[in-house]
Amino acid sequence: MPIGLKRGTVALFQHEAAWEREAARTIDTLRGILGNAAEDLQHVGSTSVPAIKAKPIIDIAVAADLSAALAEKDALQAAGFYYRPDAFDDSQLLFACGSLYSGEGELQTHFIHVVRPGSTEWRNYLNFRDYLNTYPAAAKAYEAVKQRLAAACPVDAGRQQYLAGKQPFITRTLRKATVWSYLGKRVRIEMDRPMGYVHQKEGYALTYPINYGYIPGVPGGDGEALDVYLLGPNRPLAEAECTVVGIVRRRNDVEDKLIAAPTGMAFTKEEMAQAVRFQEQYYDSFVLTAADLPDFEEKYEN
Repeated sequence: MPIGLKRGTVALFQHEAAWEREAARTIDTLRGILGNAAEDLQHVGSTSVPAIKAKPIIDIAVAADLSAALAEKDALQAAGFYYRPDAFDDSQLLFACGSLYSGEGELQTHFIHVVRPGSTEWRNYLNFRDYLNTYPAAAKAYEAVKQRLAAACPVDAGRQQYLAGKQPFITRTLRKATVWSYLGKRVRIEMDRPMGYVHQKEGYALTYPINYGYIPGVPGGDGEALDVYLLGPNRPLAEAECTVVGIVRRRNDVEDKLIAAPTGMAFTKEEMAQAVRFQEQYYDSFVLTAADLPDFEEKYEN
């Protein structure tokens, strides 16, 4: 299957090794043009998930300073990467390839997404890909959504219906993938509710027996900073370097929480659940740990 689709058409094909080779070739070309301005380049999107069908259009995510990347616009266009200035807000840049953009035909073959290093957009591209590649059941569920939408709207101007139809699945998967991606990682958290903090609720006051904070710059499911319970320290802290040891999965809320501890300090799942019960008793929630990683998708959804 040649790479590319006519603009406004939706068609899915079995994964081909040629897509991976083309992604690698494209990354090499982009790296040669962008040089040190590009901190990282990754093959993303459905063509980077071998287990599922995909549109034969290659997506590449580039972590780079946006101004530095835009300064190479002419060199990029000379290599076949055409800047699309109205595609996104100021969080990323889009370059596209194909005969549609060169004026020689109707095909779209590549989309190059330039985002800021370490940004939510960068994390989302990688987390979504990695989660689907780790959990085949999630990948197949995504494929089923894509196939239903492709059958319903094979001709879709701008593929807007197709993209909008995928968004609920993507949003839910990113909620899972975000917290999943932090298990076992070292993070820096800032405390907005240190040990002893009293949170006045409607009808009662909630006192925090442990430190509670967030990872700066990382949004959780509610759009606010991703919250973290800190176990271990027995005094109020303003910030801490620690390791994520657990996830609080909330069935009846739009967000999940992380559980962290000083590196090298271990807690059982039962100890974690007891430590966060002061607040989690008001939610239908449970704790997941690194021991649950092999069956994370199944256990998260139960």
